[in-house]
Amino acid sequence: MALALLSVLSLAASAADETPVRFEGRVLWIAGQTLMVATDDSQSINVDLTHVPQDAYQRLGSYERVVVTGTIPREQNRVVATSIESLEP
Repeated sequence: MALALLSVLSLAASAADETPVRFEGRVLWIAGQTLMVATDDSQSINVDLTHVPQDAYQRLGSYERVVVTGTIPREQNRVVATSIESLEP
């Protein structure tokens, strides 16, 4: 799924400055305002948290399932998140 997602993201991102995206995955780590998420097919996605309130991600733990909503900037080197939602009860 993630490989297809990244392929679609790359194509869509070339057509616009910022492409909306939403995907699920597991938290690998958080450092400062960077989150690394692993998708179900083991792809790692770098997520920029600068536009997400800290209280939305400060309690996330390793391997917790999340939904990331955001955009892909023109550089296509990360997802700039606008929200992070935990899927854990």
